Amino acid sequence: MNLMRILFLMLCCLYTLQAQQDDSIKVKEDKITLKEAVDIALNNNPNLKSFVYEISSLEKIKIQAGLYPNPEADFEAENFLGGKELSGFKGSEYTLSGRQLFELGGKRSNRVNLAEKEINAAHGNYELIKLDLIANVKAAFFDLYRIHNQITLQEKFIQINEDILKTISERVKAGRTSPAEESKVKVAFINSQIELQRLQRNFSSVQIRLNSLLGTTGRNLVPTTNLFENLFIPPDKKDILKDFENIPSIKNLSNETNFRTAQLELEESQAVPDLTVSAGVRYLNELKTNSFVAGVSIPLPFFNRNQGNIQSAEVRIQQMDEIIRAQKLSVISSLNTSFNNLLSAYNNAVQIKESILPESEKAYEITRQGYLQGRFAFIDLLDAQRTLFDTEVQYLLELADYYNSLVELENITGKTFIK
Repeated sequence: MNLMRILFLMLCCLYTLQAQQDDSIKVKEDKITLKEAVDIALNNNPNLKSFVYEISSLEKIKIQAGLYPNPEADFEAENFLGGKELSGFKGSEYTLSGRQLFELGGKRSNRVNLAEKEINAAHGNYELIKLDLIANVKAAFFDLYRIHNQITLQEKFIQINEDILKTISERVKAGRTSPAEESKVKVAFINSQIELQRLQRNFSSVQIRLNSLLGTTGRNLVPTTNLFENLFIPPDKKDILKDFENIPSIKNLSNETNFRTAQLELEESQAVPDLTVSAGVRYLNELKTNSFVAGVSIPLPFFNRNQGNIQSAEVRIQQMDEIIRAQKLSVISSLNTSFNNLLSAYNNAVQIKESILPESEKAYEITRQGYLQGRFAFIDLLDAQRTLFDTEVQYLLELADYYNSLVELENITGKTFIK
């Protein structure tokens, strides 16, 4: 008896704890709109913020590129500790001089120009990373919203199965229905619960992914939007292809071209010899007097005229023509694929919403009423129920595909279609 009481108390405690956990989960639900998700990610995503440091680092390199070479100081002692007249320090000479390297051919300005072009290229890459981040956030948001709606449908489906199970059990007790039908409903009920658990795990996984993109952890994000209820007409293909040359991934290649051109200019200036000028004073110990010394040196470019690096830079500029061509072909292919998927998903969603879904609801209701009146078999009710549920899920999937295709088009073109 005592054991039964203990077990009863333990079950009560577990039920209370479970209820508290459920309440805490509900309290911690963090509803978020699409715009809020994008804004948080742009302000808080660590990968995006880290790239700002990369640009700052390149700006410091630009400062370094514009600095002049440091002068050099030399001290030289000659003619000491020798033989005969040069024994000891009687004939020694001491020279103190300085040297300065003068870079010719515009090397310093070309280094600064190259650093500037690299900064411009980094800014272009930063914008591409922003577009990728926005696309990933929107894709995760729509995935989360789709799964959230699927969970709602699945819970509704479970409730329907539970109601049917109660009805079937009563009919079995009354001897009006075979126990085999009750077993079938139980199997369907258990499978629907398993599917719900799978959807809940997927929801948790996408939540973690969206949290990561937002630069947060542990938030119980629940997306809110009316886009799935108010499906808008897809953009025209002409509007998508407008300003093709200004598509970010193509336009950014001009920064790479400018960078490689600046590299060529720097390599060409490296072929110009630099001038070194030196000047100083010399003390002659034997004569007890000073004299001035001066010199100029310049390399003779007989063998090394930096020709290899110059030719390499020229080839890299020529390579850009093919890189740009390949990128344009890739963009065209991606645009066409995404646009075709967009139209297909839109047409399917409209057809399901306007035709298939109403008919499925009508068929289910007729079958349900007919089953209760004994005009339809149990298998007919299950088929009608499953058809309706599958149609509702398919509608959600088509909507998700539609918006994911729009997200892909936004990422490619840099335009905003989802607001």
